Amino acid sequence: MPAHLFASPEVPVERAAVRDALRLLDLHAAAQKLDPALGVEALALTPDLHRASPAPVGTALRTRGVLTPHLIGNDLGCGMRLHLTGLRADDLRPHLDVLERELRAVFFQGQRALSLTGRQREALLRGGVPDLLAAPRPAGQRGLWDLLGAQAHQPDPHAPFVRGPLHGVRDWLGDRDRASFDTQLGSVGGGNHFVEVQEVAAVLDRHAAYAWGVRPGEVVVMVHSGSLGFGHLFGAQLRAPARAAPGAPLPLLPADHPGVPGVLDALHAAAHLASGNRLMLACMVRAALGRALPPGLLAQDQPFPALADAPHNFIWPGGDGDWVHRKGATPAAGPSVRHPHGEPVLIPGSMGDLSYLLAGQGHPLALGSASHGAGRRQPRGAAMRQSDAEALRALEALRVVTPTDLRTARSEIRARALSALKQEAPGAYKAVTPIIDTHARAGLARPVAALRPLLTVKSL
Repeated sequence: MPAHLFASPEVPVERAAVRDALRLLDLHAAAQKLDPALGVEALALTPDLHRASPAPVGTALRTRGVLTPHLIGNDLGCGMRLHLTGLRADDLRPHLDVLERELRAVFFQGQRALSLTGRQREALLRGGVPDLLAAPRPAGQRGLWDLLGAQAHQPDPHAPFVRGPLHGVRDWLGDRDRASFDTQLGSVGGGNHFVEVQEVAAVLDRHAAYAWGVRPGEVVVMVHSGSLGFGHLFGAQLRAPARAAPGAPLPLLPADHPGVPGVLDALHAAAHLASGNRLMLACMVRAALGRALPPGLLAQDQPFPALADAPHNFIWPGGDGDWVHRKGATPAAGPSVRHPHGEPVLIPGSMGDLSYLLAGQGHPLALGSASHGAGRRQPRGAAMRQSDAEALRALEALRVVTPTDLRTARSEIRARALSALKQEAPGAYKAVTPIIDTHARAGLARPVAALRPLLTVKSL
């Protein structure tokens, strides 16, 4: 059975993560006991491979006639998004202090001004961002809607429409025609999720960069976020029909099971919501930029196009009864009519490190996949053992916007904030350069541009 790990000698790989991943191959024999037509066809492990539950991050698994919904975890539809601003980084740098205050206000101090009607919320869950933007908008619905409504061009959605009923969300949907606020949409989420203002530090493939509208020195907005609390709700629905099988490391669900349509509905609804949340987070940054900059630097009607948006915890139909499961691995399809240079791929580094925009090459042994980040080098528990002094030194050179201003907070509040930030400290992650080199050398994805962080938004 083909199983491939993509990692150059410079990429540290946990032996335990490889062992955990190889256990997934036991799904094949277990599935064949249910039906000889079922099984596992291939396993691919991306360079950011590291241990996680219930399967390692950086795993892509292709199955035949059977799904294993547990593999992709709770944060269904979690993914990456990138917007172009048309703003020059040199014009922004003198105003970073003001931007930091505006970002803290819009992300953590109740100034995001984002209301939705029940009809809009249902449109988002059923059809994603395109349906959200097409839903009727009540008179007087302003705030972020002035920016959301201008997003005519969107990346091609990865998830189809939801057909069946939406279980467990009726209270959240609320009145169909009256706009109201909620506490979830517009949230970054915890862990390794972030929103980052970056500059294009270098163009590495000028043909693809030109085609995508990426210019050296431009300010871009990168978002990494998922389905928030809805991931747990829809994840429970996703996993419910799957059943344990003798010898199988994870429960199995034959694709002809009557519960599969409901499973896919839950998966797609979560992915739609996650994609919509990433759009809202990006527009929150755009609103903060508009308030932080002097008049004339960023026009009110300046386009804010989304170049890429893709989930990395999802299950894709592969054709001919195949299913591709990705846990912390992003789709990286090769050149096509839709994407002549290859599918845009985003690989962020750790806080303070470069991130990269790449063009997917559709490598068949990688199941058309790429890394979704640099990958952890240290478990969260080990990272938290770093001293506060070490953590502060590591963060001194970075601009990290959190609910707490570490420079002015009282000592006990700063200590609690540092405890959370240590888990995501730069030293807890692998260096991103060898990860990108592996993609380039192995032909998984071709580097197009390097993106340098200017300011990072993190929840605690």
